[in-house]
Amino acid sequence: MNENIKIINRFNLNSSILSISKTADGVSVVTQDYQACIIDSTSLSIQKLNRLIISNEIPHKYSKSSSSSDSFVCLCEVGSKRATIAKIQDNIKPIIKITSHKRDISASNFSKDSSLLATGGEDGRVYIYDTSSFLRILSLPYRPDYISSINFSNDSRFMFSSCFNKSNMIFDCQRAKTISIFNTNEVVEWGGFFENNSKLFLITRDFQSIIYDVRANQIINTQNHFNSWPNVFCIDSDEKIAIIGSRDSEIYLIHLKENSLLFHIKLEEIAGISSICIDMGYIFVGSINGDILIIGYKDENDSFKNACNSKNYALASKMLESNIFLSLLPCAKVFDEDWNDILKKAVIMLSKNKINEAIELVNPFIKDITKKNAFSVYLSQKDYLKKFQELIDKRAFEEAYNMSLQFKFLDKTTQFEELENLWYKAFNNAKKLLEENITNIETAKNYLEPFMRTPKKDAIMQLLNNIHIFKDADNFIKEQNFKEYFSLTSKFAYLKDSELYKKVLMLGENLFEKAINAKNTDDYDEFYKLSKFLLNFPLYKESITNNIIIVDKKLEILKLIRENKKIEAYKLADDFEDLQYLAKFKNMSKDFDEVYNEAKFAAYSGKVENLGEIFGDYIKIPYWSDKIKSIFQIGYLEEFKQKAKLEKASINWEQSIINYIQIFGRDDDIIEFCEKFGFKYEFENLTNQIFSFQKTLLSKAI
Repeated sequence: MNENIKIINRFNLNSSILSISKTADGVSVVTQDYQACIIDSTSLSIQKLNRLIISNEIPHKYSKSSSSSDSFVCLCEVGSKRATIAKIQDNIKPIIKITSHKRDISASNFSKDSSLLATGGEDGRVYIYDTSSFLRILSLPYRPDYISSINFSNDSRFMFSSCFNKSNMIFDCQRAKTISIFNTNEVVEWGGFFENNSKLFLITRDFQSIIYDVRANQIINTQNHFNSWPNVFCIDSDEKIAIIGSRDSEIYLIHLKENSLLFHIKLEEIAGISSICIDMGYIFVGSINGDILIIGYKDENDSFKNACNSKNYALASKMLESNIFLSLLPCAKVFDEDWNDILKKAVIMLSKNKINEAIELVNPFIKDITKKNAFSVYLSQKDYLKKFQELIDKRAFEEAYNMSLQFKFLDKTTQFEELENLWYKAFNNAKKLLEENITNIETAKNYLEPFMRTPKKDAIMQLLNNIHIFKDADNFIKEQNFKEYFSLTSKFAYLKDSELYKKVLMLGENLFEKAINAKNTDDYDEFYKLSKFLLNFPLYKESITNNIIIVDKKLEILKLIRENKKIEAYKLADDFEDLQYLAKFKNMSKDFDEVYNEAKFAAYSGKVENLGEIFGDYIKIPYWSDKIKSIFQIGYLEEFKQKAKLEKASINWEQSIINYIQIFGRDDDIIEFCEKFGFKYEFENLTNQIFSFQKTLLSKAI
């Protein structure tokens, strides 16, 4: 039994738990043997259990083919090529079957708002359905192998799908547009968006966790945290931590920002983890033997919160020993915020040979594996720390600096800061004397002598020979002429080895933080004021210039939205992606959503001639062109089907189909249409025409 987790309840449903998802009143569950149920949020008991499909063929115990949401369940029967959709109401019962795929469905998932369902098949196809009707609204580009997993972003805008050939796709459902296709070294098991959809967290079969930058279209961090095959994960509501379940029943907690391991724990009570969900202060863990564990991490009586807020690390740590998942609570961030100061104090203790005191100080923090490893580096080098401190205490600066060059970790210690401060003090005293009167040079040399055989020698010689350069540097700072100051430091590199330079860099860092905060809080006057200073800081010039452009464009688009200039506003948002996440831009986009829904029903009815009037000026807006094109495609196909049933002889089908292929290509939909209605023309993939609104693609027979 695990003693450091709190199991609230457990059930067994006799077959692998393939999916656990949040609902308004609890979580929905789908099993390997086609059962579905709800776990009530109040009683934490099984409700509405129902077997929806009777079949001797069942999916793999780690299959991603079936899924559930707040309102629906999707069960994909092995060997049938179809999905059964059930609605969650007073009970769970089937309402419709989906039959789009030519081979079995290997992955499915609902969007977070339950408005969309995506299915991926062994045929390499991914289809997206509108859950109001379960009619297909989007067909994604063909993939060359089975689809292995599908995941939606929290706002339901983006969808990630992975393929067994190790390729991956990010798709913008709102705009019906492929964002990127990229490869990984192994098959991705599960993916999840975070940081306002700008990042993607992935786990792969070769035990890796990956951070993919969606905006930059590149992998930016790869780690090997896992001891076995990771299978599935969920992300907490703050999008700070991923909770991963593996096939050997281990749970891993990973900080998403750094892709660093917080801790891992083996669940002794269950077999391999097949599904996982976090909600309502509970972690729901499903296993391949049918077990569902409900692990609690609620803070009873706010005792953990009070311990964290009062910085009683030992007490908070003791509570974590009995329930390690309390570390998911927001108040636990104190262990991250205070760690650097604690580590510095511990390193000082180690340098004074106070080993037990140092270990006792850090002990509440080192449940976090990253922190444990950081402290272990210094602990293993405690003898060097002690010697380094002794050298500083007896003012053996030459040996101390040589030692810091030999053991690079010393540069990050408080002891090294102490050594540098002694240097700055000596340097400033000598500089002051020389500024008062150049005849004070011998006294100045006495201050600097202890550092003459250290890496500071060059700075000392420059000071003694070029005091006017240092005076110029001081004057530029007094005048706040940072441009000339940094120009001077680029000419005379020794100026960078001064306390003044260090202070100026700290000023720049503080100004940059204030500028970004002003930008994020819409205090644009303050942002522009600070930016003028920062443009003279080489370290921040590029970044602040980019932020100035973003703020300029933000103000520009807000003005366009106020003036109802939609064409210009959408063009600007297309050019600068950050603008698409502004609240007012999202509100403007809701107008298109209403138009789109109206057009969708017209397309399903084959009334293509009405679409131009419904979309109106939106047809002129490239931002929505892919989404509009997808609706016209649905409408054209439906019109084809209706005419093929009722007026087949009156249509020149060869030319009509060529018209379609020139716009949409020889896709599965037109091939399926031809097969269904007996058209045996040999068509090449003739896509060479930019989409433009046409009331029909049908050509009359002569």
